[in-house]
Amino acid sequence: ILRCLVGSEMCIRDRYIGLLLMLFSLEATAQLHMKANLQTNHLWRGIEVADGLVITGDVNYSLCNGLFNLGFWGGTNTQGTYKEFNNHISFQYKGFSLALWDTYNFSTGATYNNKEFFNYKAHSTGRFLDAILNYYCGERFPLLISWSTIVFGRDRNKENTANKYSTFCYLEYPIYTKSRWHADAGIGGAFALNKAGSKTNFYGNTNGIVHVLLKVTFDWTLAKHTMPIHACMVWNPQADRAFFQLGIQLFNL
Repeated sequence: ILRCLVGSEMCIRDRYIGLLLMLFSLEATAQLHMKANLQTNHLWRGIEVADGLVITGDVNYSLCNGLFNLGFWGGTNTQGTYKEFNNHISFQYKGFSLALWDTYNFSTGATYNNKEFFNYKAHSTGRFLDAILNYYCGERFPLLISWSTIVFGRDRNKENTANKYSTFCYLEYPIYTKSRWHADAGIGGAFALNKAGSKTNFYGNTNGIVHVLLKVTFDWTLAKHTMPIHACMVWNPQADRAFFQLGIQLFNL
């Protein structure tokens, strides 16, 4: 009996030590990051979410040398008419990344429920969950391929009886790189996986191209601190609209 007790204690001790070593290992490879941007509006998938001077920020914590990441993203404009607070978590391995964004835009002029942050009821929530799968082909052929589907939230049919699973597919490729200058071009289309009696989706009234991008970036350096400046042009053929944006990354820590 004594031998069994001693063996059991040693087993528990070994497991405890192993758990501590694993936690120390995770702590050694964990990093905390924070960044902020200032821009003339907020553009997202062919939509001008907010106009005026917009400040956005992100605080995130990465584990296992960036394999896992969780964080918070927020934005507001100087007029106070735009307010957004999102939670996000992601997993990255080689060229693949899988992310889930819990998006809550509680701007004052919202036509949906913008007063209950913790409401996760499908019929009445003001938020949506966006599942994003990306693949980066690599430096030899630096094409970004992205598939995003809204899996829950305010992406409902007219009767509010089912989710439409609106999907956004996107391709982006760097078309120019020289010294501190970069230019990227992209194109994205949207459709609903569940048409539910209507062709409308989260991004427009019908299926189609909703996001054509041309973005030019210059890596400006101030006191050894790089602050990328960009000009971004976005066209939305489906909605017959176009947008222009100027922005600067204030810091990336």
